[in-house]
Amino acid sequence: MATRRSLMAGVALAPLAVPARAWAQTISPLLQGADPESPQLNDVVAEGLRRDVIIRWGDPVLANAPPFTPNRLTEAEAARQFGWDGIIAGIVTPPQAEDGIARLVMVVSHPDVSPRMVFPGGRDQPRIAGKLQGASVLNLSQRGGRWVVVDGGYQSRRITDGTLCTITGPAASTIGASVQGVLAPGLGCVTPWNTVLLPEGRTDTWVTRLAGRTAGFAAPTVGAGFGWVVELDALSPTSFPAKRTALGRMPRAGVAAGIAADGSAVVFMTEDAPIGRLFRFKGAAPIGDGSAALDAGTLSVATIEGTSIVWHDLPEGLPSITATLSAGRHGARFDAPAGLAIGPDRTVYLACSGNPGRGVNQVDALNPRAGNGGGHILALRPTGGDLAASRFTGEVALLGGDPTTDPSARYGAGSQAWLRAPYSLNFGPANRLYVGTDQGGAVSDTADGLFVMDVTGYDRYALTELYLAPIGGAIGAAAFGPLGHTIFTVARHPGATPNASFANPATRWPTVQPGMPPQTTLVALAR
Repeated sequence: MATRRSLMAGVALAPLAVPARAWAQTISPLLQGADPESPQLNDVVAEGLRRDVIIRWGDPVLANAPPFTPNRLTEAEAARQFGWDGIIAGIVTPPQAEDGIARLVMVVSHPDVSPRMVFPGGRDQPRIAGKLQGASVLNLSQRGGRWVVVDGGYQSRRITDGTLCTITGPAASTIGASVQGVLAPGLGCVTPWNTVLLPEGRTDTWVTRLAGRTAGFAAPTVGAGFGWVVELDALSPTSFPAKRTALGRMPRAGVAAGIAADGSAVVFMTEDAPIGRLFRFKGAAPIGDGSAALDAGTLSVATIEGTSIVWHDLPEGLPSITATLSAGRHGARFDAPAGLAIGPDRTVYLACSGNPGRGVNQVDALNPRAGNGGGHILALRPTGGDLAASRFTGEVALLGGDPTTDPSARYGAGSQAWLRAPYSLNFGPANRLYVGTDQGGAVSDTADGLFVMDVTGYDRYALTELYLAPIGGAIGAAAFGPLGHTIFTVARHPGATPNASFANPATRWPTVQPGMPPQTTLVALAR
């Protein structure tokens, strides 16, 4: 059995000394043994894969972006360059151009800005921070067999605290028709109707941070315009992001969108909390009947009955829309629920990042461990395959942790890796589930990584790994190029260990140059 030490030794940028198998099966035997090994200063890529840097914090998103000057950042830079943090929300494919060049439009969320890692001296500069967060819409094209960001691409745009958004749905009459800014977007998704959803997370801290320092954040009532799901038409650069209030107001970690058996929209949403709830929105009418898919419908919250999820509708009316957590107070609490993904068979997968605070008297069939920060992944199967069904059968697909030291850790037969704190979930080639981990910057004996898990067949729930983030970093979801030949992922906030700072980061990856800060980096992994 390979140990973590044997696999991680040597030059960090060198590929792992193990053979790559078929691309759809991916990659290398990384079952991590009990011998602890500190995460590497740089990222690690499995043998048989090429890692290309696509864009980094400070690289231009807009054609008029000024050069990156990390020691003296300006608002003009921050509003036009790639943000400090990053999570892939999804890829939308534009119509084929006459030149035949393959193109993609990718949306990347920028949820956070850490003053100690971004600003010299660690003193917050809210006017700049508000521009560093938000989202980037990137034009990608394939040149010479590699994906690159198109300089000044047609759909390229930055979404920040200054972006004008429309407000739609039931709460628009009380909040107003528009609001300035998108704040703290988390794990987004692409909808079946080809838009992108960006769930706003813990916006109250951002509103406080920006109050009185940035235009549009002076009035005490401005907070009501945040905490929503934002829908973005990524292919239309002149369109306004729309905050869909029918989906309720709360801090969200992630969303996943599908279509019910009756043709209406279904959106699953996780509460951003150490013991968070799972919510669902079901549209009132079929998609494409002329009405907005997300502007009217029913909100419900999940409860746990044995090994099943049972959905309970929230009361109708504005209180459920504007104070969704209060309306859903009877919902089941999950261990830091985060990423969601809907499989081809309509199974809903939920990543729970772990909850060391769960007591022995609080465990249940779908949160089966007390005091454990390893996290787990749930498979939730709707009755009759209908995402709007009132009952889903639940199964624990994975229990995270080091199996050599934690006897409660559990992985599928044939697993070649273990993980802690599953965070993002995305379906990729051959209907395999890609899992990104995020240990929240905690000091750990294992790096965060991108894993892939079989969910069907003989190798059901078998886990392997293909990429490790640098020390202090995490994984910001995954997305896939045409035919699955390329996997995109983000190495988030490298170097941001608990005691690190702008002057003394734990690594200076990816440039590894004196005076350059570590940079969140979108990478492509290709054969």
